[in-house]
Amino acid sequence: MPDEITLTLPRESDFQPVVHLVLGGLATRLNLTLENLEDLQLALSALLGGRGSLDGQPVTVRMSISDHALDIIVGPLDPKVLEAVNREIEDELDIRRVLESTVDDIHVDGRSVRLTKQVALG
Repeated sequence: MPDEITLTLPRESDFQPVVHLVLGGLATRLNLTLENLEDLQLALSALLGGRGSLDGQPVTVRMSISDHALDIIVGPLDPKVLEAVNREIEDELDIRRVLESTVDDIHVDGRSVRLTKQVALG
């Protein structure tokens, strides 16, 4: 069973540092490089910064460690954010390009996005 941390937060940007703090603690435990931590923080900021309204519904961030990877699932996300994640425009710096340059895999599942970063455990 993978180790997992789940945070459910209000959508206000005031709570984004909480996610970064937890991710930082997890990165220390995994001996991630500063570059990998910054990549993951940037990816999360890209997703959480485009949260949209969703009628004040909270956002959940689930981080799990398994099989030499750190998976982060963020959702539910606004349909506009999900559309931006799915859109591939080569000449534009958008959410998709930020995610592609910071994580190893991106997967949209319903109203959530799963980010995977390969890590060397142990």
